[in-house]
Amino acid sequence: MRVGFAFATTATASVLAATLSPVAAGGFGIPEVGVRRTAMASIVGRPDDLSAIYHNPAGLVLQHGWHLYASLGLSRLSTRFQLAAWDGSRMYLGDPGNDGYYPTVRPRRAYGVIPMLAASAELVPDRLVIGAALFVGNATGAAFAEDAVTRYHLIDGYVIAPEGAIAVAFRWNDALSLGASLGVIDARVHLHRDQFPRFNGQDVSAVIGERPELVLDGSDWAPVWTLAAFGRPLPHVSWGATVTGRVDVALSGPIQATIGEGANPALQGTKFGTQTTRQLLVPWTFTAGGNVDVSPQVELGGEGRYWLYHQYRTQRTDLEGLDGLAALLGGRLESVKNYHDSWQVSGGARVHDLAAVPALEVMAGVQYDRSPAPSASVTLDQPSFTHWGLHTGLRYQLGRYRIGASYIHYWYQVPTITDSQTSPPTNMRGSGGNDIVTSSLEAAL
Repeated sequence: MRVGFAFATTATASVLAATLSPVAAGGFGIPEVGVRRTAMASIVGRPDDLSAIYHNPAGLVLQHGWHLYASLGLSRLSTRFQLAAWDGSRMYLGDPGNDGYYPTVRPRRAYGVIPMLAASAELVPDRLVIGAALFVGNATGAAFAEDAVTRYHLIDGYVIAPEGAIAVAFRWNDALSLGASLGVIDARVHLHRDQFPRFNGQDVSAVIGERPELVLDGSDWAPVWTLAAFGRPLPHVSWGATVTGRVDVALSGPIQATIGEGANPALQGTKFGTQTTRQLLVPWTFTAGGNVDVSPQVELGGEGRYWLYHQYRTQRTDLEGLDGLAALLGGRLESVKNYHDSWQVSGGARVHDLAAVPALEVMAGVQYDRSPAPSASVTLDQPSFTHWGLHTGLRYQLGRYRIGASYIHYWYQVPTITDSQTSPPTNMRGSGGNDIVTSSLEAAL
């Protein structure tokens, strides 16, 4: 009995470490907010709608009078993976193919939602503008079939981080406007998976069963702020820049481990506890962009974003309960992340004020995004891959209303991973893409 409990304790410790590590993926910056950004891939240098509260608060000086804004983005991932066999996987998942990989698997659900509601008021004409917004910069989830070969990596999980913010912008002169935003994020995570019943090369299924189930939830509130600048030194040239502060969170919530059939009867049942995962949610972030009107009908723009993810080296989890398991683990787990900095460059064009249809704007752009996650840290619940993107969209003015729509397609550069450090290993190969559609409605009151 004592030996069996020790095996169960060690195996459960491994699943906690493996399960909690991917939560950090929810911290990735997601700039696909608003039609101007998603259609042209360039907004920091000329943020002419109320998504400026998110992208560059100083750009609120471009809003005159009172404005309301609503946008909704929907993201659908189309990914496919082949997991490589690992030590002991044949016993529970069967034999892989001759090449050492299991058959291709696709998530039965993989999506994201990106909504925003915003309002602004010009308090001093051509000088002072304030704004407020509610938006969700990160709301993604994925699920695989419970009997899929991925069940020991992920069954279902999601990250959602709604945010409320207020912003202010003041125009000193045409060449310089300053702005700032202050907000609060409500970060929430959920993860459900089975634990692989093998630890340090030993089969422990007789102790903990073939599919011990783990379920984790966590949440935390955290402040976030941005300082921004915008300028239009010449009538046909504009620029913008922002700095966003680092945000750390302590995601606290329940964790439970269910030891199923086939296990030692004395250990069967569900064990309850609590966990607090302390991690970097938003690193120091810098953006800069510029736009130029090359003709009365054509605007070109470009921007860069840089995230200091090299600060994210480790992740710590404090445990309590779990029928004494937390105390046996010393009350703490740490995971090595070793992220590197991430950056993105993008740019595009806007065609407007055409003689045939003066109320129509047509936009297009391209984007390249470098992932912060090394291949050894990639997980199936929040995979992060370097990618290319193509943006298209339009806006149309109807009196005091303006409607917009956009479409983005991303091509992920999925590497063949052979150095995974997760447990069990996420060595795999595959391909993937992402389709994002966004619509917006603006009203000048």
